[in-house]
Amino acid sequence: MKRRQWAFCITGGMLVAMSAQAGKPVCFEAETATKLTPPLRLVEPGKPAAGEKMPLIKGASNERYLEIPEGVGKPPATGGDAEFAFDIPDAGTYYLWCRVWWLDGCGNSLGMNIDNAPAFTFGQDATYKTWHWVKAPLKLKQLDLNAGRHHLKISNREDGVALDQILFTQERRYVPVGIETVTVQSATPPPAASGK
Repeated sequence: MKRRQWAFCITGGMLVAMSAQAGKPVCFEAETATKLTPPLRLVEPGKPAAGEKMPLIKGASNERYLEIPEGVGKPPATGGDAEFAFDIPDAGTYYLWCRVWWLDGCGNSLGMNIDNAPAFTFGQDATYKTWHWVKAPLKLKQLDLNAGRHHLKISNREDGVALDQILFTQERRYVPVGIETVTVQSATPPPAASGK
């Protein structure tokens, strides 16, 4: 008997709940954040930022991603975050993966929190200057999610980092490789970065 799981995709600030076979995660693009605060910014081809310090990173899904550029300064003084709102139809334990690009050992992590739980450090692995998937720490209570509305906040912890895709799955053994298939494409452009 095949097990079924519920997975969810956030796109254009809207949530689409989907039933999927266990082991088949649902993925969404980082640029579908409902709110961006500088220095976190959207990077896309043909729109270079003034004073560009990091070149366009090749290999991102849809050639778009979120970035905390190298040299913008250290938090908490600089701030910078992205917010996502999503609904979960089924309560359960989820596993959180992010497709990231780290500049170096001083630019290899993000702050994260789900709902109002304490923030946790995401990343700190030693794979640099390439897109790769990193899994959130195991046994985080905030990944035991009830059915209903939840909020994910990604915060500036170090500069020189980029975020391409975010994936939640209930399949413990699933390991994403390369660019994951996005189940629903965003029909609206992501928001421009807003001031504090």
